[in-house]
Amino acid sequence: MKGESTTQAFLGFLEKEIVSDPMRLKPFGSEWTRRAQKLVDGMEIDLNEPLAED
Repeated sequence: MKGESTTQAFLGFLEKEIVSDPMRLKPFGSEWTRRAQKLVDGMEIDLNEPLAED
């Protein structure tokens, strides 16, 4: 499945970045967290449900 290969490629990229230069890894700040919460406010999310194809 294409989505799975994309996810694996991204996770592989992250792994290489973390190993090669761990000091570049920065946590999301409170502003990013606030914006993300606002973006999904009111949405019902089932974390056990498989992702849609699109």
